[in-house]
Amino acid sequence: MERCSDADVLVTTRNSDVLSQMNAVHVKEMRKLRDLDALELLLKRSFRTKDEIHVFSDIGAKIVQKCDGLPLAIKVIGGVLSSRSTKEEWERILATRWSIVGLPKDIEGPLYLSYSDLSPQLKQCFLWCALLPQNFKIHRDVTYWWISEGFVKEENSGPLHNIAEDYYHELIKRNLLQARPEYIDKGISTMHDLLRSLGQYLSRNEAVFMNGMHDHCPPRIRRLGVGNAVEEIPAIEEKKSLRCLVVLHHDTCRSVKKDIFRKMVHLRILVLAGAGLQNIPASLGDLVLLRLLDVSYNEINELPGSIGKLTSLEFLSVLGCTKLAALPASLMRLTTISFLQIENTGLAQVPKGIGNFRQMDNLRSVFQNGVSGLKLDELGALSRIRRLWVIRLETATPPTAPILCNKEYLKELGLRCTMDKEASRRTHYPDNAVKRIEEVYEKLCPPPSLRYIFVDGFPGGTFPKWLSSEPQNLLPNVAHMHFYDCISCPNLPPAGQLPLLQVLHVKGADAVVSIGGELLGNGVVFETHTTAFPKLVLLEVLDMYNWESWSLSTDNLSDNIVEPVSQQLSLMPSLMRLRLVNCPKLRALPEDLHRISNLQRIHLEGAHSVEEIGNHPGVVWLKVENNMSLRRISNFPKLRLLLAQDCPELQEAENLSSLKVLYVVDCPVEQVLWKCFPEEQRNMLVRVVTSGAHSQDIYPLQSVFH
Repeated sequence: MERCSDADVLVTTRNSDVLSQMNAVHVKEMRKLRDLDALELLLKRSFRTKDEIHVFSDIGAKIVQKCDGLPLAIKVIGGVLSSRSTKEEWERILATRWSIVGLPKDIEGPLYLSYSDLSPQLKQCFLWCALLPQNFKIHRDVTYWWISEGFVKEENSGPLHNIAEDYYHELIKRNLLQARPEYIDKGISTMHDLLRSLGQYLSRNEAVFMNGMHDHCPPRIRRLGVGNAVEEIPAIEEKKSLRCLVVLHHDTCRSVKKDIFRKMVHLRILVLAGAGLQNIPASLGDLVLLRLLDVSYNEINELPGSIGKLTSLEFLSVLGCTKLAALPASLMRLTTISFLQIENTGLAQVPKGIGNFRQMDNLRSVFQNGVSGLKLDELGALSRIRRLWVIRLETATPPTAPILCNKEYLKELGLRCTMDKEASRRTHYPDNAVKRIEEVYEKLCPPPSLRYIFVDGFPGGTFPKWLSSEPQNLLPNVAHMHFYDCISCPNLPPAGQLPLLQVLHVKGADAVVSIGGELLGNGVVFETHTTAFPKLVLLEVLDMYNWESWSLSTDNLSDNIVEPVSQQLSLMPSLMRLRLVNCPKLRALPEDLHRISNLQRIHLEGAHSVEEIGNHPGVVWLKVENNMSLRRISNFPKLRLLLAQDCPELQEAENLSSLKVLYVVDCPVEQVLWKCFPEEQRNMLVRVVTSGAHSQDIYPLQSVFH
C-alpha cells in the first residue's frame, strides 16, 4: 500500500519485484486455501450434491493437493470434473498428465489440464479469446467471430449461432471464462490473465496480440491483435497467411493505403474498431473470403461500393459511425449476411431489400423512414431472425398483418420510438400519432420463444395487449424485461405472472405514481399460481420522478382471488439485488420486502422522501447515496458492507452486528453515526471516511462481499 496525500493506492501483483519498485508501505500476502476450504470449493464448482460429498471427498482431497491451494486452479479443475459423475472418472483425471514439456511453471498443472480436456472446437474458441487484450470484456457476440473462423460445427441441435452460444456458456461453466456478476445472463465475461497467458503460449506460433512490449510477429502468423499501446501497426499487407486482424481503439489509422487489402486474400475477419478511420479503400472488395467486417466507431461517411463483391460476408457492424449517411445499394445483393448492426449511425434510412436477407440472424437497429425506405412488412420474410431491434417506430405505418408471432427462433426484441431522455424535455406526439404507434406495437406481437424484451420510448397510454393481458401465456420464456421512458402509461404490465423472468428494469415511467398489486398480476392467475416473480433475481427502478408509493400487498388484487391463497402468496423468492435510483417522491420501501429472505444487495440513491430503511434479515451489502431525508438504518443483522454517501440527516444505525466495513462519503454527521456502534464492534470495524472528490474510490469495494 503506497501512501498518497489524500488516498491510498491498492496494487495487486504476482511479481514481488513490483513491491520494491513501488516502495510499498504495507504488504498483504494472499495465502493459499486451507485443505478443507479448497475441498469445499472443488465440490461446489463440480456441482456435487450434499448426498455425493462423502463419495468424492477422499479423491477430491488428493486432487486439491495437486492444485496447491490456488483458487483459480481449483475452479478450473472443478469445471473439468463437473461432467464426471463417478469416482472412477475422478481417479482417471488425477492420474492424467497435467502438463507438457516446456510449459511455463505458472500455467502448467490444473490450468493446462483444463485446456486439454476441451473438445477440438472448444480449444479453438478458448485460444481465440486469448487474442483479446487483458481485462477485455468479452461479449457473447464473440460467437460470431468463432463462426467466421469456422470453429463451430453444425449439429442436429439447432442453428449454428445457438451451438456457438453453447460453446460460450460451456467455457464459463468450466471457469475458463469468468462471467461478470453484474450480468445475470452471463452475457459479458472476462479471461483471467493466467488463462490468457496459457492461451497465448499454446498459440504463440500463429496468433499474437501486440501491446507495445516485446512484440514479435511470427512469419506464418494467422491471427493478429493490435492494441492502442502499439505506436505503429506493422506492415500487415506482407502477412499473406493472415486470417484474422483485430485492431482495437488504435486511432492512428485515419488513412488506409488504397491497395492494402489486395495481398490479404485469405483474410476471414477484419476488425478495425475505434481506429479513427476516415475512409475505407475500394480494395476492400478484393477480400473475397471475408466473413466478418467490423468498422465500428470510426469517422467514415460511406462504405465503398465494392463491398458488394464480398460474397462470403456474413457479419457487418458499423455501430457508432455517426458520419455514415447511407449504405451502398450493392450491400443489398449480399444475401449471405446474417448479422447487421447499424445502431447510432448517421443513416437517414435503410434501403429496401432487407427482406432478401433470408439468413438474417441479428438485425440491430433497423428502421423505417420515408417513402423509399424499409417497410415493416419486409421483416416478415426473416424466418431465422434471433435478435431484432426496430427503431424510429414513430415513423412506421402498421404492418398489414402480425409479422413476428411466427418467428420461432426470435430470442431478443427491441422496440424504440424517438424520445428525449431528459424528463423536462420529453418528446410528446399528437394524439393521432400516438394511436398509430399503439397500432404498430400491437402488430409486433412476438413469439413464445422470446427471452429478452426492450420497450424504449413508448408514448402510448396503455401497453399492447400481448404485454398487459396475461403475458404468461404469450411470453412464457421471457427472462429479461426492460422498459425505458414509457412516459404515459400509469400502470406497469403484470410482470409478476411471468414464470421465468429474472431481470426487471424500469426507467423513466413518468406517469407512474403508485406501484401495487397490478404489477403482481390479476387475482384469477393467483387462484392456481401462488408465487409472484418466482425467478426474479434483479429489480431496478430508475428515474421515476413522480413515483410516490410502492406496495407488495395483494389487497388490491381482483376480488376473484380466494383468501387462503392470498395469505400464501409468495413474493419474489429468488430476488437477490434491488436498485432504486432517482425516485425522489417515493416515501418508503414496501413493508413486505422483509419477507424476501434471498435479498442480499440494496442500492438506494436519490430517494429524498425515504426517512428510514431496515428490517432486511438477509442483506449483506447496502449502498445509500444522495438521500436527503434518510436518518435511520436499522435491523440488518447480516450486513457486512455499508456505503453511505451524501446523506446529511443520517444519524442512527441499529442492529448492524455483522458489519465489517463502513464507508462514509460526505456525511456531515459521520461522527454521530460512528457512535451508534458498540465499542467492541468499533474496534473491529474497517472505517473509511472521504470527501466527494475521492468518492470514486467507493466503487471497487462494491464487489468485496458480492
